[in-house]
Amino acid sequence: MKIAMVTDTWLPTKDGVVNSIIQFRKCLEELGHQVYIFAPGQKNKVSEEDNNVFLFKSKIFKPYPDYRMAIYPTGRTQKLLSEKNIDVIHNHGMGFMGIRAMIASKFLELPCVFNFHTWVTDALQYSPLNLPDNLLKRLTWIYLRYLLKKSHAVIAPSEQTMMELKEKCPNMHHSAVLPPTIDRTRYNKDVDGQSIRKRWGVEDESLLLHVGRISKEKNLELIINSLPYIKKERPDVRLFIVGDGPAKPYFESLVSKKGLDDVITFTGFVPEKELPKYYGAADAFLFASTFETLGLVMLEALATGTPVVGLDHGVIPEIINHGDNGLLFKDSPKDCAEKTLKILRSEKKISDNFNENIPQDNLECGKKLEEIYETAREIKRKRIN
Repeated sequence: MKIAMVTDTWLPTKDGVVNSIIQFRKCLEELGHQVYIFAPGQKNKVSEEDNNVFLFKSKIFKPYPDYRMAIYPTGRTQKLLSEKNIDVIHNHGMGFMGIRAMIASKFLELPCVFNFHTWVTDALQYSPLNLPDNLLKRLTWIYLRYLLKKSHAVIAPSEQTMMELKEKCPNMHHSAVLPPTIDRTRYNKDVDGQSIRKRWGVEDESLLLHVGRISKEKNLELIINSLPYIKKERPDVRLFIVGDGPAKPYFESLVSKKGLDDVITFTGFVPEKELPKYYGAADAFLFASTFETLGLVMLEALATGTPVVGLDHGVIPEIINHGDNGLLFKDSPKDCAEKTLKILRSEKKISDNFNENIPQDNLECGKKLEEIYETAREIKRKRIN
């Protein structure tokens, strides 16, 4: 098959959407399929790094400069889809690129699979529209329902996410739960993090880790507020916050106000090849986001053998088996601290068990994608006839 993956975010930006596309593409190509990426860029051109990546002229999204909006009209999308004889559109976008995917699906009569990645209704603070929050949320759901109903199949990365989508839009044509795989050649229990500990001078300290975009919706404040409680029992504790984002100055200021500059380190962006070593260096991974449809970073931590201390909310309990591969905490800094200290005291080896929906390898993931695409093609054929 020839598959077009359409996205509103692409390299050099790295987030869960980009990581998912990279892994899905790898799974499909290993099965012999051809995958093309349609993504926003500075100009209309073929990517210099990858001939199968087509970039579309876009402008920077000012509230969130890491992201771009492909707002400029062009017939290039349909032209390229036709030239490449695309069989299936796999739409990962809700913005301008996602709209192009839906339009192209209609006019070229191509099946379109929509991959739901982000609770945009929880990120409306970034919206450029000056509307009341409740109205903006209602309008957003009207638009999302349209995407869900018009797509020939919908993929969600977790059961919790799919359950919520079905409540909002019960008349989807076909739905499937499929998270991306984890690259076990990079994320595994053989990863040695000692070089990271040595580099930062924390060879013997209790090291905690958070990885991800630094934004308010990631609920980092809860984790930061737990550190004074942890420090009482573990004066040597350190927390590395890996990543970058719009709220980084806010959280840096918060850390300074709390007198935690000697405890919490903002590492900034970490290159992809180095990231597994940070997981390998950590004694525990802390995660409190209420924004996730999956939380890929939790899977990466577990794959390297690092226990996860996660907020008992949303999708997180779907990943964390309490007492098996980590611990769940209530929505309070004190309980977060207590569960983290319990992990730090424990000598028990954790399990890297994932729930049954998470593909164990690229072959399994690729086969599931094939099934979803074939179902979407059949639904499209029936709707035409």
